Amino acid sequence: MLATTSGAGAWIETAIRSDTVVVDLERDGSATVSHQMLMNIRGGPLRSYQLDGIDSDAELLSDATVSRARSGAAVTPIPLLLHRGDDGTLRLEIDQKRGLLRGTYLFAFRYRTDLIERGLIQSEDERASVSWIGPRFADGIDSAQVVFRVPPAQHPPRLPPVDAEQLQLGLAEDPGGVFLSTLRRSHDKDELEVVRPHIARGEPVVWTIQADAHAFDALAAAAEPAVGTAPAPGSVPHDPRQRAVLIAAALGIAFGYALLVVLKARLFALSCRVRRAQLRALLPLPTPLRGAVAGAALAAAAGVAVYGEQPTPAGALLVVAMVFAALRSPKACSPMRGPGEWKAISDDEAFRRRGPRPPGRWLDTGAVPGFVVFVLALAAVAYGAIRVFPASPYYALLLALASASLIPIFCTGRGSELPPDPVDRPRALLAYLAKRVRRSSGLQAKAWARFPRGGSEPDELRLLVVPGRALSGLTGIEVGLEYQFGGGGPLALPYVLARTQDGSAAYSALATDVAFMRGRRSGERVAVIRPKLPTRAMALRLTLRIADLLTDKQGQSKKARPARRPVARAA
Repeated sequence: MLATTSGAGAWIETAIRSDTVVVDLERDGSATVSHQMLMNIRGGPLRSYQLDGIDSDAELLSDATVSRARSGAAVTPIPLLLHRGDDGTLRLEIDQKRGLLRGTYLFAFRYRTDLIERGLIQSEDERASVSWIGPRFADGIDSAQVVFRVPPAQHPPRLPPVDAEQLQLGLAEDPGGVFLSTLRRSHDKDELEVVRPHIARGEPVVWTIQADAHAFDALAAAAEPAVGTAPAPGSVPHDPRQRAVLIAAALGIAFGYALLVVLKARLFALSCRVRRAQLRALLPLPTPLRGAVAGAALAAAAGVAVYGEQPTPAGALLVVAMVFAALRSPKACSPMRGPGEWKAISDDEAFRRRGPRPPGRWLDTGAVPGFVVFVLALAAVAYGAIRVFPASPYYALLLALASASLIPIFCTGRGSELPPDPVDRPRALLAYLAKRVRRSSGLQAKAWARFPRGGSEPDELRLLVVPGRALSGLTGIEVGLEYQFGGGGPLALPYVLARTQDGSAAYSALATDVAFMRGRRSGERVAVIRPKLPTRAMALRLTLRIADLLTDKQGQSKKARPARRPVARAA
């Protein structure tokens, strides 16, 4: 126990958890490479570490440090001594006698290199291919990240596009793994963050991006100036011709959308005039003013999103444009109708479409032309966003969000929101009921129209159903539509009227189930019965059921049963 022991060789295990590299490029092609390497140490102490695959012309900087990775705690960094070998190795020596003990440490070091002199920046017409070869890790790494900081230019930096078909045929170069990128643009530098989820053991990864050739002085003279392309977010083109094109595009957006808003309001106003309704906008302002503000707001939203890279203010301006373009449901101004007379008319006269179709159907999703145009417009926007997405997901998202400006044009001010035409609106339902009722034996169905006194055109249409052997006192069974008005326009609800004489057999057949009210004539009683659901099938079943109850099956019309007290029930 008192004997002394000799020194033992302690075991050391290191594992690189992540490596974040910033390649800060200058216009002359030189770059400053900054590493922030997170290392986990077990055992120890660690006095030095060797990194393989460093740039051959690396000019080491003297500000290298290592510090313990502790969240929320101030840690004094320890200086690092850097030694570059001729075989591309970099030795990191801890400038502390005891070295590094067990724990997680952050190594930070920098060096300069010249990529254009080494042939790692190549010209590709208006683009420049920028490559940088990362170091090799003996045990691999699960997360590697390289941020390329490129001088600002018209075209943003991006990952090289990869064609899957050409890659399978061997006509394109394999990128060597999966790379994910995020673009950030500013007046100082454009940053393209590239992440690779995994790097295998000892694998030298080639990180390649495409930048604008005008970002480097040596390539700018050889590259042709790009004409007709969109400028980078946050930058304004210096070419007067490009500025003129962009101003013309902004004016085109403003005037085009303003014209669309005014045209939509004018066409819908004509439809309102035919239906005796009053056009109402979401904001009670004159139509030319609404169109001008909506167009200016949409153009401003595009400018703020593209040049200012401010999506939140751009979204607010887009909402402003939509609010100024939207229409409300029109206000009905129909006067009270005077006396009239009900007459039976032919099916051709009753069930044919009356008058021309309302104008502006190609701007209404409730009509077939408008629905087709709306779908085609959305498809064009989706196609454009898909084509733009590989080059700039930001622009693709802006294009997709801009399609929301079509909603006030196509989805407000619809024909279904107009006050209903009492003759044309029930036409389809009554034609369906007439066809089905006539298939039942013993029932007759006629188109029943109301003509105002002194007029030749009907102002309301119903369907008159009469059993062949009706109970005594039955005047007729009428089917029509009533309307409930709400924010989305009128809702058509079918109903059935049973007209009987007070105290008759027909009255007694229904008196125990429904409530009656006074009719148009003396002694007439009318029961209004509504189906449980406002569908065509339910309306047909209700009509046939009432007609069956009011059919004389056993000579009941000769002797009327005493009427019971009416009880109101939901039909």
